[in-house]
Amino acid sequence: MAKDCVGFIGLGDMGEPMAACVLAAGYPVVSCANRSRKAIDALQAKGLEEVSSPAEVGARADILITCVLDEAQTEHVLRGPNGALSRLKPGAVVIITSTLSPGYCQALAEAAAAGGIDLIDCPVSGARPRAEQGTLTLICGGDPAIIERCRSVLESMGSIHHCGPVGMGQIAKLVNQGMLYGILKLLGEGRALASAYGMDLDTLMGVLSQSMGNSAAGENWEMFAAIWPHAAKLGQKDLNLCIEAARARGVAMPLIEARRHMSWEMPDDA
Repeated sequence: MAKDCVGFIGLGDMGEPMAACVLAAGYPVVSCANRSRKAIDALQAKGLEEVSSPAEVGARADILITCVLDEAQTEHVLRGPNGALSRLKPGAVVIITSTLSPGYCQALAEAAAAGGIDLIDCPVSGARPRAEQGTLTLICGGDPAIIERCRSVLESMGSIHHCGPVGMGQIAKLVNQGMLYGILKLLGEGRALASAYGMDLDTLMGVLSQSMGNSAAGENWEMFAAIWPHAAKLGQKDLNLCIEAARARGVAMPLIEARRHMSWEMPDDA
């Protein structure tokens, strides 16, 4: 039996290795160029087929994966001029891997359902190294039967964690992001204190790795330091989404609110 054709829109820092994993699993993948041809050219060598627009991706796709920055970009590639959603066939599935608001994903799922199209919200965690390895955490919200239909495609990119109906993947990811960027700030302050007293920071991080203050953020400190300008931009977006989601249900989040208004310079400079 022929495998589903996977459309992939958003071949950036995360999307390119994710699409490569889908190709490696033997799925036909179609995509279109956006700001750069670098990823398209690299993936064509692995079997990717290029088409002219998101609409053409949608026309070919049985499963459509989007991996773009935010709601504005998601809206553009799905429902803008030449957007993919208008060309998707009934029975197709849209998988949103961006971190967005749960309400937006729920509204988008309702609009897609009117055309016989299913939607899964599936933000990911793990950064590029794990995207390259196909070991991302896939934080899914949606109908279990639809997730099961897409299981093989999803598992080519990482491990599935089903959180409930559409929108719950985003809620879990926003909780994760609020905690992550709060912990990174705490680590930055702790490192600043240790440095002020002349302590070797590698020694400090070694102690923390074997203590109750250990965290994935600490274990990946060097990676975050290397990509901080990009990570900080994403963090500010995600904390805003987290706070908006909390306010919508009357949930107080004073620590995350405070973190949002603190410096977003490199953590060691805080």
